[in-house]
Amino acid sequence: MKRSIWASLIAAGSASLLAACGSHATPSAKPTTTHPQAQTSSPAPASGNVDPLTDLASPQHGPLVALMIENSEYGRPQYGLSSADVVYEAYTEFFYYPRFLLLYYGHAPKLAGPDRSARPYFVSLVHQWPGAAYFHAGASTPAYTTITQDNIHNMDLDANAYNLGTRVSFRPAPHNLFTNIGTDMQAAQKIWGNSGVKAPWPFVSHVTSGTPKDTSITLSWNSHNSVEQWRWDSQAQGWTRWVDNPDAGTGFQQVMGMNSGKPVLAGNVIIEYTNEQYLYDPAHTGWIQIQTHGQGKALLFLGHRQYSGTWKNAGPGQPTKFYLPNGQLAPFNPGPTWIELVPNSQSAANSFKLTLQ
Repeated sequence: MKRSIWASLIAAGSASLLAACGSHATPSAKPTTTHPQAQTSSPAPASGNVDPLTDLASPQHGPLVALMIENSEYGRPQYGLSSADVVYEAYTEFFYYPRFLLLYYGHAPKLAGPDRSARPYFVSLVHQWPGAAYFHAGASTPAYTTITQDNIHNMDLDANAYNLGTRVSFRPAPHNLFTNIGTDMQAAQKIWGNSGVKAPWPFVSHVTSGTPKDTSITLSWNSHNSVEQWRWDSQAQGWTRWVDNPDAGTGFQQVMGMNSGKPVLAGNVIIEYTNEQYLYDPAHTGWIQIQTHGQGKALLFLGHRQYSGTWKNAGPGQPTKFYLPNGQLAPFNPGPTWIELVPNSQSAANSFKLTLQ
């Protein structure tokens, strides 16, 4: 049965950057639609090779990089989505387009982007991850203020980290700025070192198979070009991502990892209900603010397990925790986690619609 839910600086581093970003070319391999091996079915053994953000074996071990990536129809398909450990998605200005904040620790794709500008609530999310180096291409005025106030490890691809961004020839500006995460990690380590990260949430000790009550999660950020869907893949035992551009009449297209050629697969999908408001904007570009601290309701899709739970964040420096209906910490499935920050009410963003089926 279908159910609809209406919800809702420049602080430069202390040293000059010596590492240069290598040139990038469009991958020649055509994406394949074959299913990847289920990441959620074989967690890595407990060792120093385990990525604490996914509980899976990984070739890279930081330092932690946070990156802003565009999510408009002009920026799709994105590069670097399937390599991220944790992905946040939330509105930018006007409550129209969403945007991504991606965290990289266990993998370092050579091409990630298109890279775009910061917003204050994304800065606050970065602040939840001590030691993270924040890569972005400029920022709104409130975001620059927050970067400075929160002492964020700032890497502005339009300013102090200019040499770490590359304008590619296969996309028009401003949707053509990309970066190399491996080079970014080297630059961040040169300035701040590598403090490592701790597992932000518990993982299950034994992965089980099954089918969730709802096998599709549809997020309509706006009805013109940004309708997204998570679909349960019983073979992969994970959530695959799809996107629709209704104005173009394309229908839902599967989101592929442009570096890997494999479908984007999430072990966990979190719907985090938040409060939003417009900010005073002298330039009339539609600045908004989104709640990142406090607590609220959440829908938890942890592998095939599905719950109506809650989220809580005590303040800066602490990743948000997610709780089951009984008040216990939610045990996550091994694999990447996507956190969708959506409006609490229709009045906050009357274009947003969440549908479970």
